[in-house]
This record gives sequence, structure tokens and C-alpha cells, in this order.
Amino acid sequence: MNSGGNIREIFDNISLSVISFLEELKRVSDIEFSERHGVAEATLQKWEEENSPHKLPDDYKAFLQISDGLLLKWKIIKNGLAYPLGCMHLNKLRDIQKIESETVKLCQVGEDEYSTDEDSDAEDIQDERKDKKK
Repeated sequence: MNSGGNIREIFDNISLSVISFLEELKRVSDIEFSERHGVAEATLQKWEEENSPHKLPDDYKAFLQISDGLLLKWKIIKNGLAYPLGCMHLNKLRDIQKIESETVKLCQVGEDEYSTDEDSDAEDIQDERKDKKK
């Protein structure tokens, strides 16, 4: 569990001071950081038993023992009005669940989600670059 210090301070230390950085920006407002108590080792073990053979990464388990998930939101001021701009979110342990691989398609940055291996935009761009170099 948490070995001292408040959760906001711990998160700011491990996140390259993202909260402090946001607080220094003049046009950023309404920074909300939800402090959550960490989960017990026994709770993590129970989750892994119930979701076997799936295991959580050690670094994520360590984080969950500090804070059960994460929620950080902020807004930006434009023309005197505050607009939601950013959100960092990690699920609470109880909300973590397996996603069936058949329901998810992973894409590379810049790749059209409907592209197939035969007609990949990324491959077309690479081919065009090669042609220009010739």
C-alpha cells in the first residue's frame, strides 16, 4: 500500500511533474486529480486468480498499490471560456477486464483502420518515397 506522502505528490513525482507543469500554464484551468487509495496485495492476487491465466504487469501492480487507477482532467481557456482538453485515465482494478482479440484491430499511426495488408496507406507512402529517391 501507500508508504507515505499523498497520492498527488507520488503521481507528480513518477509522471515527470505533469500536474505541476499543467498548473504553471496560464491558459490551463480546472485541473482535477482524483486521489484514490491503493489496493492490497491480496486484492491483486485475487484478481489474477479470477482472471487466470492473465496476469497484470509488475509495474502496473505496483502503481495500483499506490493508487487504484488514475483520473486527471484539465481544461483550456479560450476567449474567456473553459473547454475540456485533456484527460489521463487508468481503470480501477475492478474495471480491468480481458478484451477478446477478435473484437479489436490494432493499427499503426497513420494507418486507415479499414486497410488490409494488400492496400496499406503506410506501404503506399513508403513506395512513393522510394520512387522519389530514384
